[in-house]
Amino acid sequence: MVIAPIPLMDWKAVFRTRAKKARAEAASTQPDADRFAAMHFINEFAPKNASNIALYHPTGDELDTAPLAAALMEAGHAVLLPVVVKKKAPLIFRLWEPEVPLVKGKFDIPCPPDTSKEIRPDIIVVPLLGIRHDGARLGMGGGFYDRTLASLRDGGAVLAIGYGYGAQKMDRFPVDAHDQFLDGFVSEKGAERIARRR
Repeated sequence: MVIAPIPLMDWKAVFRTRAKKARAEAASTQPDADRFAAMHFINEFAPKNASNIALYHPTGDELDTAPLAAALMEAGHAVLLPVVVKKKAPLIFRLWEPEVPLVKGKFDIPCPPDTSKEIRPDIIVVPLLGIRHDGARLGMGGGFYDRTLASLRDGGAVLAIGYGYGAQKMDRFPVDAHDQFLDGFVSEKGAERIARRR
């Protein structure tokens, strides 16, 4: 009897389930993780000169970026948030100004309104489910950040930093040819630069 191989996407689903559990447990037991992660990011990755830094608006138990946003703005950096244009397109990034209310974008994700300035980021802080030692990222499966990083990297340099809990580091999970690798990872445990594989 010949046993058919398990498709790559099914394997990824297995690892996503594990990663979601690890993230949920970390979120429920480490209430100060967001403050520690923000401190580590500022110490390791925040540029000396004013830069455009894209964060994400956390959903569910993703690590909160609010303390990082406050620290970056205090240091003179522009904070951007992603906007979903359409399902299979790269994300765009708009300036986030605390006095301008966010609106519900596609998939009900809060984002700056159309009147906010669109800006190309110098650094992208990327949400994730898991990350390997070589910078491979396990995301939710929509491909938004893979398409976005591929598009931005085709047009010039951009630094992509994963942001999450230390428990989200994984020894292994499968990757596709289109998966984009990250340049670093920040958690409540510290910050590390990664010589990404691609």
